[in-house]
Amino acid sequence: MSETNSSLPPPDAATDTRTRLLMAGGAVFANRGFNRATVREICGEANVNIASVGYYFGDKLGLYREVMEYVRQSREHAFPVPGCLGDEPRYDLFCLVHTLLSRMLTDDEGGWETELFLREMQNPTSVFREMVNDFFRPMFDQIRNAVQSILGRPVSQHVIDQLALSAVGQCLYYRVSGGVVKILIPESERAEHYDVRSLSHHITAVILASADQAALLEHKTQLTQLIDARAKALEEK
Repeated sequence: MSETNSSLPPPDAATDTRTRLLMAGGAVFANRGFNRATVREICGEANVNIASVGYYFGDKLGLYREVMEYVRQSREHAFPVPGCLGDEPRYDLFCLVHTLLSRMLTDDEGGWETELFLREMQNPTSVFREMVNDFFRPMFDQIRNAVQSILGRPVSQHVIDQLALSAVGQCLYYRVSGGVVKILIPESERAEHYDVRSLSHHITAVILASADQAALLEHKTQLTQLIDARAKALEEK
């Protein structure tokens, strides 16, 4: 038996079969991926009859879909979007980034929830679109609205979208590249400047600086001219 069920409670009346399958399935899927995970292994980890997956979830994909939904709900419950948004878009942006970063960086008790989401993003299954729409789109839309309010004037939609994606991308970086940060940044600095609040402050400030519309559009124009000039010079060689 593998060690993927180390966080699973022993069978008792308070732990129903469906819950045990969700917890065991999450750990096995995170460890092996959807394709390599087997119903037999999951049921063995959960200490339930192999027919239980079919009874409760239909098949392995049905179980996987429910595991992903469980993760989404647990993260949203642990880190809900603040209810005071709307007064100051800069503060709204900070609150949204802080919420998203908390959901990404905070480890769950079993240690597999975020790992499962990262695996799904790297090796998408048929559940990927649902995950993006249910987990990321609501937060992305709110970040996009905050960015649009910060800009304060009409601007191309792709500029707003790119700024919002920059915020999401920076949050994701600190989760995916945590090992890199540990090597590059001394522990004393990480303790003081790389907690969720400090990183949220930094990411928000970066987006605010980028959202300075005049500077942003000027830099985009100058960068386009520079890239085109370099490309033309290379063609003429």
